[in-house]
Parts: sequence; structure tokens; C-alpha cells
Amino acid sequence: MATFLTKLRSSGRLKAVWHDPDRAYKTLCSFSETERDGGKDLERAARRVSDPELRGHLERHARDEVKHADLFRTRALELANEFALTTHGDETADKPYDLSRGRPGLELDAHGFFSAGLIDELGDLEYIAMLHVAEERAAELFTVQSSLTDHDPKTKAIFEEILIDEKYHVAYTKTFLDKWRHEGREREVSNALKTARDSRLLGAWKRLGLRSAGGFGRVLLFVFYWTLVLPFGFIARLRKPATGLVTPSVELNDGQH
Repeated sequence: MATFLTKLRSSGRLKAVWHDPDRAYKTLCSFSETERDGGKDLERAARRVSDPELRGHLERHARDEVKHADLFRTRALELANEFALTTHGDETADKPYDLSRGRPGLELDAHGFFSAGLIDELGDLEYIAMLHVAEERAAELFTVQSSLTDHDPKTKAIFEEILIDEKYHVAYTKTFLDKWRHEGREREVSNALKTARDSRLLGAWKRLGLRSAGGFGRVLLFVFYWTLVLPFGFIARLRKPATGLVTPSVELNDGQH
């Protein structure tokens, strides 16, 4: 992921987003939505864990996510006012990347996860492993974003403030994973981390604000199609039984022509 983001930074695609006030506004709104959804899920998780120390960290983490959402939203509105941007309809820009679109009853948050509490689906250890991977990647992402906003000190300051919290999130989740390793659950921890890293691709894309980055998002969707969707479709076609026309054999009774 770090290498991928480095390449994107050097290509100038991400930099272009922050030099376009409208795209910067929409990207900040996207980040805000993602952080707020994360805060809601963390609040649910904090209510469900039995370890009081872990509960305290999750509660602080939830507050951090809400704070980040407010920082991003406030800066987005400042840009909208400064450049007289049209703010109604920024939700429409997200529709091409809305996974729940056209699927009644399927509600996903801005991370691309089901809106029900993730900890109920994963369990404590798997949930913390998922958080650890997500926060590592968020820290990588926001480090890149900070380096791309030198021309905009106010936005850069937001990323720098958020990075302090992200480092804490990475540290406390690592502490609990190490604790479980020492308790003899090393294989569980390793498997949970591997699963989390293998399943966070879409979430990472959404954390890039791709739902509002226009052409940049289409480029990544194109790459996704050719490297994942198309190969699996080809394999499925190879395994599909032949459906050519077969002429049935019919025995004629006496007297039939």
C-alpha cells in the first residue's frame, strides 16, 4: 500500500485533487463521512467488549474519529465559502462508488462495510486486527496527503493533527495484538492480520476519497477490473460446462415415420 501511494503521489494524480477547490471539497466530505462511520462502529464495539482497558481505548478512538470527521467537514465548508462552491449534490458525486446502490435493504457505511457492528461479525481479536491494519493504512494515506497540501496550510494542519491520533491508534491496537500473542494465540493473531490485509483493498480505495475524485477513481476501477474481476470471470467461464445443441435420440414406434 505504501509503495502504491508513493507512486500515485509521484504521478501527480492525488496532487491535482488538492489544487482543485471543488474536488478538494468533495474529498474532504468523503473523508469526513468515512471517519464518522468509523466512530459509530467503534462506539458499538466499546459497548460489547468485556476488557475494561480495551473498552477505554475504543471509546477514545471513537471520539478521535468523530473529531476527525468534524475537522474535515469544517475545512470543506471553509473551502466552499472561500470559492463559492455549490455544495448541494456532493452526495450525487458519490453514487458511482456507492456499493449499496440498487440493492434494497443493503446498508453499507463509508468504509464499504455493513452498517451492523463489525465486532459482532468478527470477535474481539479479529476486530482489533482489522483496526490495526486500517489505522496503519490511514496513517500512510494521511502522511501522503499532508505532503501534497503544502500550498494549503489549513488543510495540511488538519492532516498533521490527525496523524498524531493515527499513531496512537496503531500503537494501542499493536499492544493488544502482542498481548494475545504472548497468551498463546499467535496463530490466531497472524491469521486475523492476514485476513484483514487481504480484505481491506476496497476500504483503502474509499479512504482515498475516490468516490469524489472523478477520473482518478475511474483509473483505479479500471485496474481493479483487469486485475481481479476479469481473471475470475475467465476462470469461471473455463469451468462452465459446454452448452452446445444436442440432438436427442428418439426411438420410433412401429408405424411412425
